[in-house]
Amino acid sequence: MTVIYCRISQDRTGEKVKVERQLRECRALAAKLELTVEHVYTDNDVSATSGKVRPQFEAMLAARPKAIIAWHQDRLLRLTSDLEKVIALDVPVYTVTAGTLDLSTPAGRAVARTVAAWSQYEGEQKAKRQVSGNVERAEKGVYQFSRRPYGYKRVEKKVVIVEKEAEIVREGYKRYLDGDSYYSIAQDWNDRGVPTFSGPWSMARVRAMLRNPAYVGELHYKGEHVGAGDWKPIIDRDTWDAYLRMRGRRKRAGDWSTQTKHLLSGIIFCGVCGSRMLARPDRGVMKYSCTTNWCTTRRASDVEAVVEGVVIARLQDPEIVSRIRQAPDLAPLEDELVTLRSRRDDLAAMLAEGLLSREAVKDQAQALTTKIDALTRRLDAARSQSPVTDLALAASVPDRWAQLTLPTKRLVIQSLLKVRVQKTRPGRVPFDPTSVEIEWVSEGP
Repeated sequence: MTVIYCRISQDRTGEKVKVERQLRECRALAAKLELTVEHVYTDNDVSATSGKVRPQFEAMLAARPKAIIAWHQDRLLRLTSDLEKVIALDVPVYTVTAGTLDLSTPAGRAVARTVAAWSQYEGEQKAKRQVSGNVERAEKGVYQFSRRPYGYKRVEKKVVIVEKEAEIVREGYKRYLDGDSYYSIAQDWNDRGVPTFSGPWSMARVRAMLRNPAYVGELHYKGEHVGAGDWKPIIDRDTWDAYLRMRGRRKRAGDWSTQTKHLLSGIIFCGVCGSRMLARPDRGVMKYSCTTNWCTTRRASDVEAVVEGVVIARLQDPEIVSRIRQAPDLAPLEDELVTLRSRRDDLAAMLAEGLLSREAVKDQAQALTTKIDALTRRLDAARSQSPVTDLALAASVPDRWAQLTLPTKRLVIQSLLKVRVQKTRPGRVPFDPTSVEIEWVSEGP
C-alpha cells in the first residue's frame, strides 16, 4: 500500500492551499513511479516541531504502508524522534523535492538522521528568533495578535478601533463596576444577540475580554507590563484602575459575591458549627441554612431585615460619620501612582530611540513595577471602605442603601460585620432577632 502524507504548519486562512499544492505534486510523482496511491494523510495547520501529536501522521504509522510519498522530508519529519518511527516501518520514502530516502541501509539512515537533525535545529532557531522578535516588538509598543481582540482590527498594519464592538467593551466594564457578574453580562448579551466571533458569550469569554490590558493602551508580554501601546485605548485609566480594584474585592469576598442572588448567602455563619449558611428554597420559602451539618435554618427575609437594619442604623450614627469624614486624602498617592506609570511607559520609547539598552529597561521596569504594585496595594487598602464611605456620607442612608447593587451591599456587610445565626427551640416558634448575633469587625467604622 502506497500512501501520501502532506502537512502545513500554519494555515491562517483555513483554505489548505499549500496542502493541496503538495498533494498535486505528490500524485504526479506517484504516477511517474507507477505507484498506486491508496490513501492520503493530511495534517493541516499542525507544526511538526511544536511537540503536539499529529493525528494523521500517527494514523499513517499505524496503517504500516509499503511506501510513503511526501513533498519534502521536512513535511514528513522535523523531529529526529519522528524519523525513528518511520525507520521502524522499513519502507521506502519518496519525496518530490529531495529524492528517495533509502532507510533500508545504514548509510541511508545516517543521511536521513543528519537531515532530520538539521531540520530540528532550524525549527528551534526559528522559534528562538520569533520569540526575540516578539519581545522586541512588544517593547516598541507594537500590538501583536493572531486572533483580533474584540473592539480592535488591523488596517494597513495599524490597530484601529471597531466602534460598535468598542461600545460593548465599555458597557462590559461599566456593568461590572456597577455590580454585575461576568455571568449576568454574558447572559444579557446573548439575550440581546450581541455578536461574537464564534459561539455564544460565556462567563469565561467576558472575563477574558475585560482582563485584557490592551483596552487601556497597556502592552503586556507573557503577563508582564512592557510599556504603552501604539494604538488608541478603548477605556480610560480611571476605568481600568476601578476594574482592577473591584476585581480584587470580589476575589477576596469569594465566589458568592459574583454568583449569588441572595444578600447573605455564603457570608453569614452557623452559630453552632461555624459553617457558612447558604440560601435554599424550603417548601416555597427561601431560607438560610447550615448545609454542612444542618444545625440551624432561618427564613431569609427575617435574617436580612435584622442585618440591613443594623447596618443602616450604624451608618447613621453621627460619631461614625464624623470618623469617616476624617479619612486621609488619597490624592497624593493617586498622583504618585500616575507618575510612576508614566515613567514606566516612557521606558519603551527610550529603548526604541536607543537611549537605553534592553537590559537597563528591563531592570528599571521591574523596579518601577515593584513600586507600582506596592502603591496600588496601599490605595486598595485605603479604598476598601469606599462603599461604606459612600453610604455613610449619603444624604439619606436608607435611600442610598436601596439604590446599591446586590454585590455592593454584600461588600458593605462583609467589611463591617460578621453574622452568626444561633440555634433556637425546635418547632414553630416566632422569629427571635437576638438569635442573629452581629460582631463588628476591626476594619469597620
